[in-house]
Amino acid sequence: MTIISVSTSDLCTRARVSAFQATVAPLCRLEFTPDDPESFSSATAVGLMPEAMLAWGRHSPCRAERTAELAEGGSDNVMIHFLRHGAFVMKQQGGSEVICEPGHLYVDPNEIAGTSRFLADGTEAFYISLPRSLVRGLRGINDHLRQRLDMTPQWRLLQRYGEALFAELDTLTPEQIALSSRHLHDLAVSAFGARDPGPLPGTMAARLRLIKDDIAGLLAQHDLSPDLVAARHGISTRYLRMMFAEERSSFRTHVLDERLRLAHALLSAPEAAGQAISDIAGAAGFSDLSWFNLSYRRRFGQTPRETRAEAMLTAIRHSPG
Repeated sequence: MTIISVSTSDLCTRARVSAFQATVAPLCRLEFTPDDPESFSSATAVGLMPEAMLAWGRHSPCRAERTAELAEGGSDNVMIHFLRHGAFVMKQQGGSEVICEPGHLYVDPNEIAGTSRFLADGTEAFYISLPRSLVRGLRGINDHLRQRLDMTPQWRLLQRYGEALFAELDTLTPEQIALSSRHLHDLAVSAFGARDPGPLPGTMAARLRLIKDDIAGLLAQHDLSPDLVAARHGISTRYLRMMFAEERSSFRTHVLDERLRLAHALLSAPEAAGQAISDIAGAAGFSDLSWFNLSYRRRFGQTPRETRAEAMLTAIRHSPG
């Protein structure tokens, strides 16, 4: 069976975006809008099987939209997005906006309009599209749709079988392809029907911990900003903000909390008793003393001077003799 593939590297540079869109839209039922048309890079390969479709895609930062019109003309399939590299944000009608990284998958009802944003250069995913009738009767299936899920052994088995099948698809006979399609269905039913073991440690959480560790070493910099931190970690500012939003926080709130925590520790340290409060505020990254005093009082219920006085009194009480 022939695999249909299209890549911007094979297209005329001057008309790269329009030519890619004209080729991909009928296949994937998506409209692509690159963040940077001049450097836009994308490649897609699709293999059609009886009662299944396998696909692979790699994209530079861009927006892919399934409009209501495109969704209406599509099939009543469920597409499973397995992220291999990078990150994307998905938002479909009736669902929440979610961020997916390697270790996640997303279950996409094809008849629903929505938008995905590929955030990192070279974001790569593998896709398995199956008839809705295959999973419609499974208990709890609606809880999976329009959701980001963590990988389980059953999902990994489905992905690996799909990838191996995709690699050999153009060498198999029609009979072998039909048999493999049934195997694919069985593995999908097993993955959808398996009990959810609960959240697994994700790469997003690990990356955010690294970013927070980096921020802790930059608190004294008055120019500390989302743009600066995002650039240091090779991600977009939008993605950085979304990572904090996943924790129901924000970059600004986290930095303020950490700076206040640092200032409180310095004010409570006996060895810093002779240091001016304005210098401590500056060492914690505050350039405006009035804002520091106001924020500090809101956070700790006392002024910086009162914290220092308490710390000194405690030190005197516990001093020898």
